[in-house]
Amino acid sequence: MTHDTDDAPRTDPTRLDLDETENGLQAPPRACHDGTPDLAALLRTGEKWGWVDDDGGIHVRAGQFNEDRVVARVPPSKRAETIANLLLRFQEVEDRYGALRKDLRRSKNPARDLKTMQSFVHWVEGAEAIGDYDSLLGRAHAEIARIESRLAEGRSDKLGLVERAEALAESSKWRLAGEAMDELMEEWKRSGTAGREQDEALWHRFSEARRTFFNRRSAHFAELKQSRSEARETKEALIVRAGELAPSTDFENTFGAMQDLLEEWKRAGSAGRDIDDQLWERFYAVRDPFFERRKAHMAEQRRRQGGGARGGGPHEKGSSGGRQRGGPRRGGDRRSGGPSQGRSRGGDPGVLSSSLADLVGPLRDLFPADREAEKTRDSGKKGNDSGSRSDDS
Repeated sequence: MTHDTDDAPRTDPTRLDLDETENGLQAPPRACHDGTPDLAALLRTGEKWGWVDDDGGIHVRAGQFNEDRVVARVPPSKRAETIANLLLRFQEVEDRYGALRKDLRRSKNPARDLKTMQSFVHWVEGAEAIGDYDSLLGRAHAEIARIESRLAEGRSDKLGLVERAEALAESSKWRLAGEAMDELMEEWKRSGTAGREQDEALWHRFSEARRTFFNRRSAHFAELKQSRSEARETKEALIVRAGELAPSTDFENTFGAMQDLLEEWKRAGSAGRDIDDQLWERFYAVRDPFFERRKAHMAEQRRRQGGGARGGGPHEKGSSGGRQRGGPRRGGDRRSGGPSQGRSRGGDPGVLSSSLADLVGPLRDLFPADREAEKTRDSGKKGNDSGSRSDDS
């Protein structure tokens, strides 16, 4: 260090205003074994970190993180002691950083830690002490970078959760999306902080996305409950109407009415799987007797038509031949290739029609058709059935 003669000090050289309100680091100089400061050793160290100008100002040397600045101004008579004091006080600053760093390692609030560390750095940059500022501030800035990285990681994690929640907000896969929303909430609880302001902003977006989804889901199920209730009422009414139609002997018109009821049933919508199954069983139970009676009626009509053909008489209105059940077995005719085949070769269209009915009728009785197929089949044969009823009337 350069020493020169100077007048009275402009400031109190023994006072280091590091942090008057928080720590008060005005510690006495460290002593040798006999209790006196080792000034020689301290001054040798001071040459590395400070220098004295011609006016008696004691400077901290400029470095990577700090500028050259005056930390004290004393007369030559007190210069050595003041420099020693400033060097010792820098060691107090180092000790404080060590304690602060231990606290930060145990902390779970990086946003607060960042502010604490930034305040520490600002305080150190103005400390009235001489020492290795490059090393101390370098470590402090590295700690700040570590905390900022932790906060950035927390923000990235939370932002990812927000974006996933917003993507689910418009989903209509209610069960899967609901489970995914619950998982996102658990991940949110485990995620790190991004700082109070960032956390609050991201939470607002996250909770809004969740609220949107769950409100939509609630509205959907309320609407579904209403529609299922209406579907159940509709189907209950259809069951009653089917029960009223079931005893009818007007097979042609009632068949059409029954099919109309079935179409209404399809358009009624769902009342819920279990309820639908129960209602369908009831609907089927009241309709089925009508279709069984209709099937028996049609089989009887076919048998009557076949009996008239085997008797050899024409199917005239009011004739009794169509109702007779006598004559050779139809199966025998088919197996033997006898009379029925002879009639089919003749030129009488009535005989040909009766023979075909005689062949097909028993097969229909053995293999009943599906209701829908029966509708198609019967609609194509309404004319024949009407004619048969005319003949029998």
